[in-house]
Amino acid sequence: MTDLFFCPERWEPDPMISGNEAEMRKVTGFSGKTADAWQLGDWGTAWSAISSVIPVETGWLEPGAEYRFCFWLNGGENSRQSETCALEIFGDDWEDRLSFPLNRGRTKPILEKNHWLLYGIPFTAPEAAAELHFRFVAAGAVCTVAGIPDMDMAACEALNPDPPETGSPQRYNIVFASGYPNHAKRSAPRSDSAAAVKKVLCMTAAAAGIAVGSVLLYRALHEKKLRK
Repeated sequence: MTDLFFCPERWEPDPMISGNEAEMRKVTGFSGKTADAWQLGDWGTAWSAISSVIPVETGWLEPGAEYRFCFWLNGGENSRQSETCALEIFGDDWEDRLSFPLNRGRTKPILEKNHWLLYGIPFTAPEAAAELHFRFVAAGAVCTVAGIPDMDMAACEALNPDPPETGSPQRYNIVFASGYPNHAKRSAPRSDSAAAVKKVLCMTAAAAGIAVGSVLLYRALHEKKLRK
């Protein structure tokens, strides 16, 4: 399985959404160091999204190959339990997408460190699609997505995780110094849906155009650039 990495400069606000609340900014990451990240969503009901796309062809995403999409995430929850925070992966047909809810413990992270959640979402590149789209969507709460320092997942997975918490207000969000300001308890991951399901994307080869994004950087491309 090959790791792909969230690279902030390769993403953009989804052009299909008007009034998109999304901006790239510098934040304090899991390590306490400043990191580039995308912050999207607000505390209202409007939808926000960022997107990126990568070709499914030799030298980019290999058709039928297994990958893991890796990133850090912070926030994405509110006190009303009505928010949306999700990753979508799809080929030529958005209706046939994979959707991974990233809030309320519905997709288990690898670990939590300093209130940031480390994710490695597995998927299989489609055999019959020209390109693969990646999309983070948010509504009802603010979430922040950051990349993996030096594209080194082994170093992140070796971190000593935060101890489990049950009494802090919802899930921590960096827009509030002490998390979301209420007295609700955090939700724990549900055992019946904790693991991200790996599933083959079965897409038909049709003209894409659902979302126009920039190309997602992943390790093979990164190494190819370094050799130039």
